[in-house]
Amino acid sequence: MAKLDEVFKLLQKGQLDQARPLLEETLTCDPNNIDVLYNLGMCYTELGLPDKAVIILIKCVELKPDFSNAHVALGFAYEKINDTKSAEKHFLEAVKIDPNNSYALRNLGGLYGKLSDLEKSIYYLERSFRINPSDPMTIYGLGYVYQRILDIERADQLFKQLLELEAPEKLKELARTARREIAVSNFKSKGFRIDAVFYLMDAIQRFAKKRKEEIQTISFDIALKGREGLDINNPDKKYRIDSLEGEYTGLQLVCLMYAGFQIIDPSLDVGVDLSKEYQFAKKLSVSEVIH
Repeated sequence: MAKLDEVFKLLQKGQLDQARPLLEETLTCDPNNIDVLYNLGMCYTELGLPDKAVIILIKCVELKPDFSNAHVALGFAYEKINDTKSAEKHFLEAVKIDPNNSYALRNLGGLYGKLSDLEKSIYYLERSFRINPSDPMTIYGLGYVYQRILDIERADQLFKQLLELEAPEKLKELARTARREIAVSNFKSKGFRIDAVFYLMDAIQRFAKKRKEEIQTISFDIALKGREGLDINNPDKKYRIDSLEGEYTGLQLVCLMYAGFQIIDPSLDVGVDLSKEYQFAKKLSVSEVIH
């Protein structure tokens, strides 16, 4: 039988496939070991076996009813099999046992967010955030809910905070996408953008002198830069890209990218609709050539 400290080291390293059989073996020899039940249950959930996790974790909380984290793990497993009532019950029980269990609060807030009970979602996520303000999952969940209730400034602040932390890349990409959506929403809320028209005119004139391959390189460079986040509403912030000399505002780059993709492939969705401004810019550009 493997030593538990060795098994737990495997779990800490994320080597779940190696830890699982060792935990199962240990459990056959010591079926009431709380630590083994708890860790094996979480292991099953992470490996996509939430049904098995529920069985193991039910036994865990029966043996130790005041184990707050075990209730969180059980609630999470129930959530994975879409049993939201049971998930809610155990998350609430975890909070009752330990009101400062930030993971219980976070999961409860996330669950209510999925159920569109946004008031409860914010209440529990804010509690979790106050206890653990550097937890990326809590910050993203809170930002997501604030975005849904249209508190855009607070949502953007939270997504920006997340991007400054060490966090899973998938979570950061969700935050970047949310910030782009917010930026575009703020941008278009101002109606027809004459400033974009002039930037698009400049782009049309630039690209008239370039080969299609050069236009493609510039457009894709900007698209790649945009994945990191371009502030299209701040004219004071400047950016550089490899394929162009000089510095540009976020809006300038987006207009260059938009005009570029209109030449390369007009069917591509670049994430911001500048169709009216682009058509107006084309007309003005033709008018300038005629005169």
